[in-house]
Amino acid sequence: MAKKAKSRTIVVRLLSMALTGIFKTRIRPRTHPPLSMLGYDPIVKKRVLFLEQKRRKGH
Repeated sequence: MAKKAKSRTIVVRLLSMALTGIFKTRIRPRTHPPLSMLGYDPIVKKRVLFLEQKRRKGH
């Protein structure tokens, strides 16, 4: 029996670098480098850096 093919995209969790526990979930291509973005953190009421921390299964 053949192995299942890996999906082209993966779901990643972006964690706030303000260490408030806020996270955002995004989809990115499997071949791209780790994701980072500026986003609003409602706990500190500012735009902060979000970095990829955890990968989920393929989408």
